[in-house]
Amino acid sequence: MHTETRTGELDDALADSFPASDPPSATTPSAATAATAQIGLGDAGDSHIRIYRIVEPRKASEPFSGAGSDSGGRWTSPGTHGVYASLTPATAMLEYLVHLEGATPASLLMASANLPRESILAQLEMPGEWSERPYRRSVRQIGDEWSKAQRSLALRVPSAVCPDECNVIVNPQHPDFPKLELDQLKPVTLDARLRI
Repeated sequence: MHTETRTGELDDALADSFPASDPPSATTPSAATAATAQIGLGDAGDSHIRIYRIVEPRKASEPFSGAGSDSGGRWTSPGTHGVYASLTPATAMLEYLVHLEGATPASLLMASANLPRESILAQLEMPGEWSERPYRRSVRQIGDEWSKAQRSLALRVPSAVCPDECNVIVNPQHPDFPKLELDQLKPVTLDARLRI
């Protein structure tokens, strides 16, 4: 009897803390509107976020911009500016390998850069088909709208290649692009076992 009373009191105390139903964004696989689906990263103690990208030596002078920065990808259509990078070196390597066509280049570089935390938005809501191939129009619309509206220098999105990891799309046409600070550019060798 005493246990039932405590349980009832707890139920009463928690009754007002939960919504009557899940919000539509959590249950409906529809395209998100960028205005409500993207938020800042907040203050986590560090004012900068480090990003990584594997590039060929011909891109050494502009590893996060330059020719091909509007070639498109999962989150952006061809013609929309967006350079894809990752939050860890390992994810950058996986992303490079999964998009590699043909033979592995003899020499590659790992580029890393620092972005001010306040210049990055995080994409929270995704269409249900965000990770599918071929790339979906509804997913590209999110990145296209973000890039063209210049909402932020960078947009954090999930990685379809490595679950629970994230990528960062950098808009090299954004007015804050000079705030991207190149940290390192060093040779990296791919283990031959990584290619089948």
